[in-house]
Amino acid sequence: MRRLWLFLFWCVFCGSVSVSAQSLADSVAVEDSVTGHDIVEKAKEFLGVPYRYGSMNPKRGFDCSGFTSYVFKALDIDLTRSSRTQIKDGVRIRDRRELQAGDLVFFTGTRSKKTIGHVGIVTEVDADTGEFEFIHAGRGGICINSSSDGYYDRRYVGACRVLG
Repeated sequence: MRRLWLFLFWCVFCGSVSVSAQSLADSVAVEDSVTGHDIVEKAKEFLGVPYRYGSMNPKRGFDCSGFTSYVFKALDIDLTRSSRTQIKDGVRIRDRRELQAGDLVFFTGTRSKKTIGHVGIVTEVDADTGEFEFIHAGRGGICINSSSDGYYDRRYVGACRVLG
């Protein structure tokens, strides 16, 4: 009887390990197969959707981190919900010239010059200058702006790459 219990335990354990390993492999495969171009194309589908604080709904509107979360989730990649924590969801990029389409870029908010308060997705980069364009949920809705715009240039904090 004891052998039967050990055998059943072993079967259940091995079965769950293989399912977990498969789930992990599937997750890695999704992130490896999604490109920065895919992220940008998905994000552009929402150009013109209105800004709505606290929302991540393409019919009602988005706030900045709701927008980035929604776009990445649509491609099976989970991000945390806040712009302050999303910078930890990927690998930090120290040099703007290394940015790529699909990277997340972060800015201070209007209320504080010390903490992250805004996030967008890089759409294009000038590798020589490090200037970039990004899509984000601004006060006027989903739009594309340039890092060289004075407002964003002064508030740039950093960037991270979520895709491997």
